[in-house]
Formats: sequence, C-alpha cells, structure tokens
Amino acid sequence: MLGHYILAQHQLIRPMHYQKVFIVMKRKSINLALIISSVLLPLLPNISHATGMVPETTVLLIDEAEGGGSMNVKNTDDKAALLYTTIQEIDGSSNKGAMLVATQPIVRLEAGQTQRVRFVLNTTEPLQVEQYKRVIFEGIPQAKAVGKKQIITTIRQNLPVIIHPKGLPEFTTPWEKLEWKAQGNVLTVTNPSPYVVRMSPQVVTKPSKISGSFDKTFILPGETLTVHLKSSTTDKQVEMFPASRFGFEVGSYAASMK
Repeated sequence: MLGHYILAQHQLIRPMHYQKVFIVMKRKSINLALIISSVLLPLLPNISHATGMVPETTVLLIDEAEGGGSMNVKNTDDKAALLYTTIQEIDGSSNKGAMLVATQPIVRLEAGQTQRVRFVLNTTEPLQVEQYKRVIFEGIPQAKAVGKKQIITTIRQNLPVIIHPKGLPEFTTPWEKLEWKAQGNVLTVTNPSPYVVRMSPQVVTKPSKISGSFDKTFILPGETLTVHLKSSTTDKQVEMFPASRFGFEVGSYAASMK
C-alpha cells in the first residue's frame, strides 16, 4: 500500500488554491522521511513532476433545487492517475444542515482523460441561506516497482463550493449588503444577507487611507468579522475589494461606515 509523507505545500490564493505536495515512497519496511527544501528539489534524482488534475472552473456551484451538481476534471499529466475527491467542511453558525457527497470519490483517469465528477446534496431541512464548503481534487500517481526510491510530486486543486438555496433569487453584488462599523482602531463587518460574499482580505478607510486585513477571503451569511486597523479612525467610508462568484476581482467598492 502506498505510504506517504507531506513535506511541503505551496498555495496560490486566487482564484483557487493550488497545492503542490511532495510524496516520498516507502521501500519495503523502511520509511524514508525527508525534509526537502524547494531550492534543492531540482538537484534531486528520480523526482516525477505531475501537472495534475485540472477542474474546468474555479468554483463549484450547487443548486439546492437540482439536488446536486457536477464538474469536469481533466488529468493533464502524461500518465494515468487516481482522482481523489474530498469535501472540506467550513465552520460557521449558519453553515450547517447541508451535506455534499461525491458519487465517485476515487476514480482512475488515463492521461488526458476528462471525468465528470458528480455531487449529491443532502439537507436536513430546506436551506434558508447559502452554504460554503471547499472541494479538493487530488491526483495520485501510480506506484512504481517495489524496491525503488522515488519522490513524486502531486497536485491538489482546492476550490470553493457555494450551495444556493431553492427559491433564493440570484444576486451578483452581495457585498452591497454588508454593514460596516468602526470604533477606534477596530473595524467590524457583518453580513445580514443570505448570500456568501467573497472578497480580498484587504480594506482601506477613506479618506485617511488607514489599512487593515481580515484573516478570511469570504464572509458567511450572518457572520461578523473584526480587524484591527493600523491606527484609530473617524472615517465614514471603507474601501473593499469584492470578488465575483468565480473568485475574480471586480474592482473596488466604497461602503459607508457607522
């Protein structure tokens, strides 16, 4: 059975998380655990670089009315690999009541093959607000012959999942519903809407241009986020940088602060 050790990980924040994971194969009963610097990787022998599994879009949109959804994923590597699909839950008081399951969590894809991954949505009761999760597509290369040491590079694509409630109207600018408040150097934002808002973590007050950064790139329905600005402010506006459903920047937006 394939044993592995995660040694390093790199991420590209927008529009999707792009993770590179280095796997060290086991040889017989000896575990070969290595700490590898990215500077040294080009110098190491027997390293297989995988291009990975590539999804067709940067976000998985699920409609409750349809009971699920799907996404095409292509094996862009030159060798066959296993496509391993997992759903990552995100904590949140309003982010409950929906379970998303991949109908084929593990499937073999030949080189260049595209697989349509289907997802089934199960809910305990009708959804009232949008739900947010993440889906991870990982390509696992075939193991080589026993007795050979090698390091294999695998690629993970970590994408957001937005589940839209049945009967909820589409709204393309949900950041307009956010409520902002500043007190001293503390800035808070609340999302009273039923929509997930995606955004850059950076904010700037106006006109003083005092900056701050949230620790998240999204805000759930009913959620409140807080950030400590670099100094106190009496400004009445804040400039934020929202993102579209698919994670692309749509320009800045100036909102009023209380």
